[in-house]
Amino acid sequence: MSILKSLKAAEDVDDLAVLLGYKPKSLTYILYKLPDAAKYTTFKIPKKTGGEREICAPTDQLRLLQRRLANILYTCRDEIDHESGKGSLSHGFRRGHSIVTNAKPHHRRRFVLNLDLKDFFPSFNFGRVRGFFIKSKAFELNEKVATLIAQIACHQNALPQGSPCSPIISDLLAHLLDTRLAKMAKKEGVTYSRYADDLTFSTNKRVFPTALAIQNGDNAKLWELGEELTSRIADTGFTINPDKTRMQCRMSRQLVTSLTVNAKVNVRMEYYKRTRAMCDTLFKTGLYSDIPFNKSLARRRDNALAVAGSEKDKDGVKAAKTSITSLGPLSGRLAHIHHVKDRIDTREEWEKRKHKTTFRMLYCRFLFYRNFAALDKPLILTEGKTDNVYLSLAVKNSPKFHPKLGQLTAKGFQSNLRYFNHLNETHKIMELDGGSGNFKFFIIRYKEIMDSFKHKPMLHPVVLVVDNDGGAKDIFATIKTNYGISINHDGKHGFYHVTHNLYLVKTPHVGKKQQTCIEDMFEPALLKEELGGKKLNLGKLDPAKEYGKHLFAEKVVRPKASTLKWDGFEPLLQRVVEVLDHYKPPT
Repeated sequence: MSILKSLKAAEDVDDLAVLLGYKPKSLTYILYKLPDAAKYTTFKIPKKTGGEREICAPTDQLRLLQRRLANILYTCRDEIDHESGKGSLSHGFRRGHSIVTNAKPHHRRRFVLNLDLKDFFPSFNFGRVRGFFIKSKAFELNEKVATLIAQIACHQNALPQGSPCSPIISDLLAHLLDTRLAKMAKKEGVTYSRYADDLTFSTNKRVFPTALAIQNGDNAKLWELGEELTSRIADTGFTINPDKTRMQCRMSRQLVTSLTVNAKVNVRMEYYKRTRAMCDTLFKTGLYSDIPFNKSLARRRDNALAVAGSEKDKDGVKAAKTSITSLGPLSGRLAHIHHVKDRIDTREEWEKRKHKTTFRMLYCRFLFYRNFAALDKPLILTEGKTDNVYLSLAVKNSPKFHPKLGQLTAKGFQSNLRYFNHLNETHKIMELDGGSGNFKFFIIRYKEIMDSFKHKPMLHPVVLVVDNDGGAKDIFATIKTNYGISINHDGKHGFYHVTHNLYLVKTPHVGKKQQTCIEDMFEPALLKEELGGKKLNLGKLDPAKEYGKHLFAEKVVRPKASTLKWDGFEPLLQRVVEVLDHYKPPT
């Protein structure tokens, strides 16, 4: 039975609890016995446009419950979309959609009208949420179940900003608005889309439909929203935010969800240039300044047309520079630019790597700086994601305690190491997908890139851990050619200092076996353990008879970590400790 059908069949708290993976008593405890003060933490964050936004973040118990509810509702929406066979009008809080997919339908248009809905999440109260799940033809849930869902989702009679299930529920409820506005847009020959609370209409008609917006006769640069549009929005329970409403014509720069759409979908040029300048300052000084973007000045500069009733332009006041040391804000800007540019770049990944764009090279330099120059902990860089699993568990469970690698705290084991993440976008941009082939080029570039930074704190070492097998020959040869350091399989050195803060540690010999891989550190009996009747194969495997490294790490090693013998990893961990003892940060 599908998730949606199971949800429709649910009749009471017992049924819903099963779907959410809870015992009925646990679910009722969270909803009815857990004190309100223990459910949410409230704080405020500044808005980009001024003022503050209140965030009600659920505490751990409630957050887990809301996350599970959200996952169920996301799956239900996927089932509904698949059954309808229609494209989505909404691009926010939706798998496979983004600000890029929202902007694409509106590029190269004569007119682009942007609206913003005021107090989007708070506009959905308890009764509205409950009523939707009861009356919606897509759901038609039992009243008790709909009430429980509303109780899980709502706080102080509204969907709180900060809850994992507020985005999906708000998007489901806004579907009625999408349907009505899309019908109106189609009748008027206009394209419509929505990203969360941001509505966009665009057309190539010579005259913009008066049902949507009318040009002010006294001031050609002012537009008033059409009565039919405002009434349709009001009838569905929403309020327009006049301060964020604007008409953009072809002669001006047109923005949709902060992306330009005149010729093609892209980030704003001044946003990109500002980010590039911030990187340049960071690489030179270790600091950068973030000057907030002045929308009023930008509106005048771009000659966009304001809508009557919107916030009037104010005299620009030069923003004071604030020095920033945290890399988080700049990392977020670069990730945003990469997300947009990577989506509109239709080339294959190999071609993107071979013929890098200027931005990709900049982003790669920043990621190098963040991951290798500006470390807050020693970094372990392995050939693949499974090696990270082995090493992190070995450090935690090793019978010989290494205080330099981690320590026990009141909250449990606290690692003093950081492991390079092979699962996120960073490894792809930096071309560190794993394996000795990528390491070879990484080692060649390391000194050159590090030398390009005037500011390079290098407070901690980067430890490159490699298997001491045939695959390491190219790595050893590369280090010999570029740095004059001789490394071979039978060498017994614990570590090799390559350049700057980069070290190499190879897996130690096991008995008389000189060429080893990290899996050789385990007890031989563990490597013979079968999984579902299949045997472990560390190389190319036959899926019908064998399983590989990933399943070995996640299904064999991780579940048994606390009971396994980790003595075989001691020589390898000792080599890492020797690196930490040897490295001295530059003064």
